[in-house]
Amino acid sequence: MELLVKLKGTTVANAKPKVANTTAVKPKITTSTTASRVTATVVTKNQVEQVTTRVRVENTPDVRVLLGSRRQDASVSSASGVTVLNSAKGKIESHKVVSVGIRGNKIAVNGKAIDSVVTLKPASGDIFTFEGKSYRGALTLRANNGTMMVINEVPLESYLYGVVPQEAIPSWPAAALEAQAVAARTYALHTMEQNKNQLYDVSTSTDHQVYGGVSGETHSTTAAVNHTKGIVMLYNNRPINALFHSDGGGYTEDSVNVWGNDIPYLKGVKDYSNSSSSASNWTVSTNRHALEGKLNAASKGVGKLKSIQLTPLGNPGKATSDRGVSGRIKSATFVGTAGKVTLSGDDLRGILGLKSTLFDFYVNHNPVSSTGKSYHTFTGKNDTVFIKGYGWGHGLGMSQWGAAEMAKKAGSGDTNYYQTILKHYYSGITLKKMY
Repeated sequence: MELLVKLKGTTVANAKPKVANTTAVKPKITTSTTASRVTATVVTKNQVEQVTTRVRVENTPDVRVLLGSRRQDASVSSASGVTVLNSAKGKIESHKVVSVGIRGNKIAVNGKAIDSVVTLKPASGDIFTFEGKSYRGALTLRANNGTMMVINEVPLESYLYGVVPQEAIPSWPAAALEAQAVAARTYALHTMEQNKNQLYDVSTSTDHQVYGGVSGETHSTTAAVNHTKGIVMLYNNRPINALFHSDGGGYTEDSVNVWGNDIPYLKGVKDYSNSSSSASNWTVSTNRHALEGKLNAASKGVGKLKSIQLTPLGNPGKATSDRGVSGRIKSATFVGTAGKVTLSGDDLRGILGLKSTLFDFYVNHNPVSSTGKSYHTFTGKNDTVFIKGYGWGHGLGMSQWGAAEMAKKAGSGDTNYYQTILKHYYSGITLKKMY
């Protein structure tokens, strides 16, 4: 869900999370990992919409996870042996270890072309190994335009065992991990409904949610998944698009101010992340020439910069024409000798490679040592430009580091404090056990 930052220490950008949208909150953004590991899902504007069909789940559903596509052969094994099924799910044969590959428009098992779709399952148990990495569930291989699509079909709860430790830090308080488990489950169900007519539901990257398979599982995150089994966030009786990000920087944002879609449960609220961390509070130093170069590289050049038209960053809680309720930039105008150009906050974040859109410019004034007042006018000389910002990620939904801080407030006997966290970051939702 956007740049999410995953830190090992969040969804990404400097020391915090991992940004599921890393440098611009647009479609497919990669994530980098630093000393922490919290990822945030990367999502695009079109994905921030409500599912129009009610979802009813009676049993734990299977989720189809795209592990990748490949042309070369691969090895699949299981301690109990591997059962081979054709596209009709009829049993073909069993082997201890199998080699699979693409042969024309069919999947081959141990060199023999079988069918356009082949499923491999452990003969007993639920763990198999694909190319040296272990997963739960089954492996479906699909011939697709000369490549082999590799899809892990896995029960949703087992999928979450491999997701939550990649999207949160296993040492976080239990309530934070439980909140992440519910958010990940809800996001998965929402996405499964959207992609039910596609060949797969989710990928393993921050385009959806990072998935590490069995090797990524930890005791604390598995316990969080088990404690919240089947619990889903609903709005109007539908699973919500449970976006999350690494760090809210003090205040999250209304969805309408990020991608234009007014989603009732994605509203700006106070964020409890640690303001002293490098993910919550950061400064970038550059100069006018470098700034002009980045604008030129993005085909947004305006000649020699003269000024930046942007409302100074103030206290959160009130939106302006060019800033959202949190202060995140909706648009900024750069004025130069060759004209002017207006950029969206997302585009500007991407061009400058910043952690979030919650920032301001300080020309020839260091915000750390000065009064903190923004300065948007260039002298035309060797101008130094400081960019001071807050948070990491798109700012929608749950702040992962904020959830971790909130979780510290849970009482020793409060086993459901995760619900308090979720109801704070997702406005007006209800929690329901779906299975």
